[in-house]
Amino acid sequence: MGELNFNTKQCIRALRRLGFSLGNKRNGRHDKFEPPKEISELLTGLQPRFIMVPRHRELHCQSEIVSELRKMGGDDFVARFKRLL
Repeated sequence: MGELNFNTKQCIRALRRLGFSLGNKRNGRHDKFEPPKEISELLTGLQPRFIMVPRHRELHCQSEIVSELRKMGGDDFVARFKRLL
């Protein structure tokens, strides 16, 4: 599974503590979390301005979530996410 092992509830709790907010516009199988304003202003190019988290209990995309966090805020941001899990 990679370096981390967390479930959906732990991931959502850590994202909210980092300042992410729920940005769903429709019902579906994933929740869309938008980063805090200070991070979203720094994002440029084609990088998405959100992180998608599946609603089922077990996450099979943990490494993708961590890599998106790394692209948004660097290694320090990922370290804060790990501490908040």
